[in-house]
Amino acid sequence: MKIKKNLAFTLIETMIALVISVIAVGAMYYSYLFFKSSHQTILDKAAMSDSGRVSLSVVSKDLRNAGYKDINFSRAFDRWIEQTDNYNNTGGDSLVIWYNTSPTERLKISYFLKKYNTSNDMYLGREVIENPKVKNSYGMGMKRNCERYRNQRNCVPQMIVPFVTDFQVVFKDVNGNELRPVCGSDSCSSVGRDNQSKVHTAEVYLTVRSPNPINKTQKKYRIVNDNRDQTLPPDNYHRETFYISVYLRNIVKI
Repeated sequence: MKIKKNLAFTLIETMIALVISVIAVGAMYYSYLFFKSSHQTILDKAAMSDSGRVSLSVVSKDLRNAGYKDINFSRAFDRWIEQTDNYNNTGGDSLVIWYNTSPTERLKISYFLKKYNTSNDMYLGREVIENPKVKNSYGMGMKRNCERYRNQRNCVPQMIVPFVTDFQVVFKDVNGNELRPVCGSDSCSSVGRDNQSKVHTAEVYLTVRSPNPINKTQKKYRIVNDNRDQTLPPDNYHRETFYISVYLRNIVKI
């Protein structure tokens, strides 16, 4: 009579199989984390590129309209385009554009950096005001019909680019010389008001930060946009700078 042996794995074989399984599962897990991180990096960089290019196309369109005056517009038209350094202590510039949309209507469009309510991060805001008045009876600035424009309810500026590090605007004359100041307010100098009509091209620099940390090691970025040269503290965020140069076709040159 034959006695059947019970076939099974030995303890050593079981331990070897367990180790191999752990290694395989660990490799798959870390591969998943790697591809997930790479995918998020690609998404963040794509979002930065898209927001930078789209926003500058909007700025470019407004710049091409700067100074346009309807032939039947009868009121004073002495403010066409303006630039202010270090607007509201953000380190970035402000850009103000004026033009007619009809014989009776005029727009004032402003671009500037604005901080989020919950952090020191900034975004690029776009504010549109129709038929602005410089002052009302109380000496305060007036805003009219700004709610007609997209994403600007309660006259809150529209965010067109999130997480912006820097925004610089440079005006140049026909010979490529930089013009400063360029303004049209009552407090502006006569040189600044005259420079409005000398603007031939506008150069815009926009530095955008990734929404999430994507660099594996901390990096130090040096940003050189126009007259602003700054070195940022090391961090894990990625940054890119976008640039446009626009010919201001509607401004009457002198």
